[in-house]
Amino acid sequence: MKLLKLHIENFGKLQNFDLTPAKGLTVLHHENGWGKTTLAVFIKAMLYGLPATAKRTLDDNERKKYTPWQGGAFGGSIDFETEKGKFRAERFFGAKESNDTFALFDLSTNKPSNAYSANLGEDLFGIDADGFERSTYLSQRNLTGGKENNTIAAKLGNLLDDVGDIGNYDVALAALDKRRSYYVKSGNRGAIAELEQERLDHQTELERCRCVAEAMQQQEIQLEELNTELLSVQKTCDETRERLALASRAREHAALLEQKNKMLAELSAISSQRASAEEFFRGIIPTDAELGESERLYDDINNLRIKLENIPDKPHESELLDRLRAIFENGVPSDRYLEVLEHDNDELRRTVARQEALQNVKESDPDLGRFSSGTPSQEQIDHAFETLTQAQSLHQKITSTTPKTVKQKPEKFIPLSLALLIPGALACLLVSVSIVFLILGGILLVGGGILMALGITRRNKQLRTTQEAQEQIRVWQAQRAQAVQSVNAFLTTYRMPTDDPHRSLTELAVLLAQHGESRQKQRKLREEMNTLATRREELVARILSRLAPYFDKLTKKEDFRAELDRLQKAVSRYRELEEAENQRLSDRESTEKALRALKDQLLPFLRRYDPSGRLHARECLETIRERLTEQRRLSAEVSRKERELKAFIVEKKLDEQTDFSDVETFDRLSETEKELQARIGELHAQRATLKSAINRLAIDADRVPELESEIAYISERLQEAKANANTVKNTVKFLEEAKTALSTRYLGGMQDALQKNLDLLTAGTAPESLMDTSFAVRLREGGQTRALESFSRGWRDAVEFCVRLSLTDALY
Repeated sequence: MKLLKLHIENFGKLQNFDLTPAKGLTVLHHENGWGKTTLAVFIKAMLYGLPATAKRTLDDNERKKYTPWQGGAFGGSIDFETEKGKFRAERFFGAKESNDTFALFDLSTNKPSNAYSANLGEDLFGIDADGFERSTYLSQRNLTGGKENNTIAAKLGNLLDDVGDIGNYDVALAALDKRRSYYVKSGNRGAIAELEQERLDHQTELERCRCVAEAMQQQEIQLEELNTELLSVQKTCDETRERLALASRAREHAALLEQKNKMLAELSAISSQRASAEEFFRGIIPTDAELGESERLYDDINNLRIKLENIPDKPHESELLDRLRAIFENGVPSDRYLEVLEHDNDELRRTVARQEALQNVKESDPDLGRFSSGTPSQEQIDHAFETLTQAQSLHQKITSTTPKTVKQKPEKFIPLSLALLIPGALACLLVSVSIVFLILGGILLVGGGILMALGITRRNKQLRTTQEAQEQIRVWQAQRAQAVQSVNAFLTTYRMPTDDPHRSLTELAVLLAQHGESRQKQRKLREEMNTLATRREELVARILSRLAPYFDKLTKKEDFRAELDRLQKAVSRYRELEEAENQRLSDRESTEKALRALKDQLLPFLRRYDPSGRLHARECLETIRERLTEQRRLSAEVSRKERELKAFIVEKKLDEQTDFSDVETFDRLSETEKELQARIGELHAQRATLKSAINRLAIDADRVPELESEIAYISERLQEAKANANTVKNTVKFLEEAKTALSTRYLGGMQDALQKNLDLLTAGTAPESLMDTSFAVRLREGGQTRALESFSRGWRDAVEFCVRLSLTDALY
């Protein structure tokens, strides 16, 4: 397996960290606290995960220790290569191991792969996490490898395919030891000792139960004798009870006769009271319906009296009604009449509002005072536009005809002529040297003179052209200034700004058009206002004529809303009062009529029981109700007493003749019956005590066969347990011998590799080393073999480091 790349999303203090190992040995050289150990733990976690543990210390709980300091996803990925191809393993951790996730991707296809499982380290290296920490992985926290690892032993012994066999050795040995301790423990404990003690306890209990069975037989004989005596006493008691019952009936018969006479006396007294109560009704007892109807009539009469008293003799607002009748003596205006008045008044208000609105529009028109000093004509505005156009044309000419000579370029012929004249003069001065210089000098002087003349001529011509152009520009500028002044003077006359003449002329033309429209609008406003004034006068006159019959004084107004409201309220109030007065008269008449009819119905009933009429109607009705209630109560009481007396005579059989002359005394028989009952109670208590004792003893006596059977079963289990304990003991012995024989297969090679690494590390100064089959090392020094703990920490770390190198070398 080759590590290609790793990525840490969040692990401990490392966040978003990537590492691609270089070829050969990759060294990370950083200060303390950078995260080198965290990186190593991350690689181990990607291969083997982070096992769950309940340990609280951070050194023993890597899941808790390397939870990201900054939060976020806890985990990352590694890219690696094997003979199967290139893969990426992603592993993320949760708060619990059940929340962890693992995913494997084939980097050639980027698809999920099942080439390796979540047990990635075991699939790749053939050893578990403990074996990885013991060999390849060097932990900063603990360099020593701890106890023997079975997967390492299996791989070293070429038993990787059967790693479960050797891996189960410790499990099997622990199970056998646990089973052996189940049968035999120190201090005379274990299953065998418990079975022997259980058999002894059952034998002791069996002897006790046999003694209990003998005692139970003696108590059963006593119980039989007690039952015989109890039957004899019970028979005598029953005979006594029969005589006692006859004596009780004789005494009870005498008491019943006395009770019958008492009930006859009570019935006679109540019958006399009922006869006295019935005398009031003179032989005619009213029914509930008759009395109820009379009481209802009285209540109705009383209610009508109250209603009649609440109806006033005259209207509540009689004065207001009289005043309103005077106002409407010629008739009450109809709803249609009032609607017409409302309509005319609304139209009058709208007319006045329209007049005021038109007046405001007329006065607020801004165009009326725009041309107070005179109104310009359209021809004047057009002429000003033409003048402005001429000025703009002159400006364009001035701009386009500016002489180019204003910025003249330097004349080329004059500098060139100077360049010929100066060398020619110099050549002439050298005539004494050679005639050739003279000829050359002459040619140069002639050419320079010609170029000089051409240059002067061209410059003079250019100056004349420039002067003519400047003169023409001055003429155009004067014409343009005059045109602009004329336009500005025209604009100033009508108070228009002159900073932008063209825009001001345009605005002036628009204002002139608006001024014309305003004058036409004002003419239409005057015509409409005259029409509204005429309509207003007509409406005022019509409203005054319609309101005059109902008001004393009225003046012309713009709104008669107050008068209309007063008239409408007066009409509404008058109608309400008239209707109330008519209703009052109708109610009074109908109430008096109904009251007379009810009195005529009630009076005959009252005179039946009060002929003289000395009682008030309510008092008479209450007296009738009380007497009727009392009569009914006494009649019900007489009926109840008669029924009770008849039922008492039948129930107690008082109409039969019975002779009780020769009956024994009840008190003497009662005393004898109590004595017999007491003796029966004593015998029952003794019998219950014996039965309870026998039942308790029977429980133990019945256990004799069961205990005998259990003792036999325990004896069989004890023999079986002794045989199993012996088998476990032999199995442990054979298993240890097999493990020792298997481990010695790789011990020699490991021993030589360890000694070779120690000599290499210590330059041959290391003592002789001895490694056992569980990878524990001892050193021989001074002729004595000593445990590794006897040496310094430095020697121990060196030896353990060499052990790891030897293991790794032997494994791979």
